[in-house]
Amino acid sequence: MNHAEHLVSATVLSTRPLRFGADGVDRADLDTVVALAAATDTAVIGEASTGVGEVAWMLALPTLDREATFLAHDGDEAVGFVFIEDDATARDTFIDLAAPPGPWRRTVHEVGIAEGLEAAQRHRTRTPGARTVRAGAWLQDTELITDLGAQGLMPVRRFHHMRIESSSPAVPAVLPPLPDGVEIVVSDDEATRRRICAVDNEAFADHWHFTPRDYDEWWSVWEAAPNRDPAGWWLLTVDGEDAGICLLDEGRAALGDGYVAILCVRRAFRGRGLAQMLLRRAFVHYRDLGREATQLGVDAENLTGAVGLYEGVGMTAVQTRQGHALELE
Repeated sequence: MNHAEHLVSATVLSTRPLRFGADGVDRADLDTVVALAAATDTAVIGEASTGVGEVAWMLALPTLDREATFLAHDGDEAVGFVFIEDDATARDTFIDLAAPPGPWRRTVHEVGIAEGLEAAQRHRTRTPGARTVRAGAWLQDTELITDLGAQGLMPVRRFHHMRIESSSPAVPAVLPPLPDGVEIVVSDDEATRRRICAVDNEAFADHWHFTPRDYDEWWSVWEAAPNRDPAGWWLLTVDGEDAGICLLDEGRAALGDGYVAILCVRRAFRGRGLAQMLLRRAFVHYRDLGREATQLGVDAENLTGAVGLYEGVGMTAVQTRQGHALELE
């Protein structure tokens, strides 16, 4: 798509790519995208769900398709944002749409999904083989769900946003002690990061649609994260053997919450309460930082019992997103 020439209405709705400089996305464009996401979420689920840190990370990803990602304008007013990502390793093209209520909302959906489908064809040319187009929508967003379905993207999976208030009685008064033989390693060096990557790949191997990454690719994504918290990257060992990880993230700090980006335990070490212990330590960590709550995301159909585990430590599913997909022929 040539954004400079793409006009849905010759005098009204236009699209343009985001502006990037040596330090990343233009600050004014970043603020515009954050505002559009907040307005969209507030209209659909009653609250902003995406912090500036998360948006900044999305726009810093090495997999971002800068040519296809764009803002939609009605004159000088930004009325929508379309994010396109090319995950060549998983052979997925991701579409994310933010369009607050208004006369142009459905048009932004239509144009954005169509651009995502066009981009997916280009991505498949660069990385031959199977290609899946994926997008998500809040369960309450019937307009977006309808518009995704109109262009062939059908529901495939649901994912919960789970949360626990820092004032909850389920949050321990002090950090839970480490069991005998258990240690938490916190060290932001390459050797430790490689160990964390190895645990990540092994522990999630049995999860739906998980794609393993070699260290260089894995680190290129995390290194781009402006909200990465090295002090909150916890590598858990049992008798000296790497057993699990808990990676904390500052992406929702602007919303007043803490966020657990990754939590996993290798299969051989499951059933010992290690994940629960890590979570409870995260709750205390964020409470002591003055955060209102701790959040995380989880596959609602996870077969390892993750939803039950999180509920068992006092977390509640507060919102649900529905994943949609289309296999390209």
